[in-house]
Amino acid sequence: MNAAPQNSRNSSLLAILSAMGFRPLFLLAGFWSVLSMVIWLFFLNGNLDWELFLAPAFWHGHELLFGFVGAAAAGFMLTAAPIWSKSPPLTGPPLLRIVAAWIVGRLAIWFSPFIPAEIVAVLDLTFWYLFLHSSAPTLWNTGNKIHRIFPTLLALVMVGNVLMHLESIGWSDDTAQRGVYLGIDAIIFFLVVVGGHIMPMFTRETLNQGGASLDFPLYPVLEIAGAVTMLGVIVGNLIDYQHPVTGIMFILAALVQLVRFSKWHIFKTFSDPMLWSLHWGFSWLILGLFLSGLARLTDLLAISTALHALTVGAMGFFTMGIMSRISLIHTGYPVVANKRLTIAFLVIFVAAVSRIMPELPLPGGGIIFAGCLWIVTFTIFIHVFINKLLKPRIDGEPG
Repeated sequence: MNAAPQNSRNSSLLAILSAMGFRPLFLLAGFWSVLSMVIWLFFLNGNLDWELFLAPAFWHGHELLFGFVGAAAAGFMLTAAPIWSKSPPLTGPPLLRIVAAWIVGRLAIWFSPFIPAEIVAVLDLTFWYLFLHSSAPTLWNTGNKIHRIFPTLLALVMVGNVLMHLESIGWSDDTAQRGVYLGIDAIIFFLVVVGGHIMPMFTRETLNQGGASLDFPLYPVLEIAGAVTMLGVIVGNLIDYQHPVTGIMFILAALVQLVRFSKWHIFKTFSDPMLWSLHWGFSWLILGLFLSGLARLTDLLAISTALHALTVGAMGFFTMGIMSRISLIHTGYPVVANKRLTIAFLVIFVAAVSRIMPELPLPGGGIIFAGCLWIVTFTIFIHVFINKLLKPRIDGEPG
């Protein structure tokens, strides 16, 4: 990895963007979350007819998972891994190659009607290869073995992407759906681990500044149970995502995470939006796991509805919360949510509720309404952070 250049008031825009991974990748994640949702709403309303590499519903899942979440995850890991390992971050041309590969991947998917499916797959997967090739060695050598699970889970996300492309190419049948589920499950597992790693730390640091003295003991049995049940969810979804046993694994995973979450002092975080946004995100993760199990064991709701508690609720909250926190920390600003950012956190909550209750009497129906609120949420993110991400740190430090 390259040494981080010293940001100065005279740095070029390209030098600023390539100073640290979160800058270009969080911006791309924000813009793509908005644009891809706009496109999806056009598809839903029948206003767009475009033959993509797979059916529009798969394109929607692919681009929000492997595109939007992929950019957010890469921005997070390329920023956090060097800190954990006390090594220089990836900067300059190597970082820009990853960014360019992400952009080329989005274009290849969109113009897939005119490009051979094999070429589309290679262009799309290049981003994941470059990202993992750059970050995995750093994560593997941080000195904390827990960090090794991150490249493993992100590799599983890439495998999910591969499964979708295999069906697109025609080399397999019925693997696209499993690819979506594998990608989502691996990201949720990723959030389970990230949540246990950073949320107690952020909560302790913030609340203890106000005179509290909070304890966050580690319970190895809970950590192991969480890993085992999430692995059961992944395996169950790969073998038969509709089987009742898979549903039972979801319920068990939800119960373990609920017990784990109960130790994190959630009721003391309500005065700080930067904290409760992450805690609410984890609450949606637990609810999404439970609803996913319920959908497989009963006829009370559809699997796709439960799935969106995990995607809109958990992933939406976590990406907003983590991208906001990291952007503030690494541009030199206080970690405080202004009114616009607080509104964005509230809007994504309403979006998640609307999406899992699609029959609500809302403008355009719950699904369309939720999509519009998603657009509002990440438009606010872009408005709050675009200038911060395109300018040097206000304290003159590198990054």
